[in-house]
Amino acid sequence: MASFDNGLTATVGTTEQTIYTAPTGTHLLIGLIATNTYGSSLGINVKLVRSASTYYISHNRRIDVDTTEDLLMGTKVSLTTGDEIKASANADGAFTLIATVTQDVLS
Repeated sequence: MASFDNGLTATVGTTEQTIYTAPTGTHLLIGLIATNTYGSSLGINVKLVRSASTYYISHNRRIDVDTTEDLLMGTKVSLTTGDEIKASANADGAFTLIATVTQDVLS
């Protein structure tokens, strides 16, 4: 049975953070919102890491101060066992990030 899970961080910054790691199975990333809490317009990087390959969901996507944006822009991303969603920015504590995942979509 499918269930929902979230990957959350309140402090996306210069050190790359793993926001979500997919457990065994097939899952669907259905939401990814970033809020700039820094004080000036800044870029955010969010990527999917699968095995040895990196796929950018957002590469230096500039978001204005006090603005929240949907980084998936209405699309969905399939995740499989061990996939990681990682995030970083050009300044410490620059963004909050919320990833919403539907888990076990094929069970």
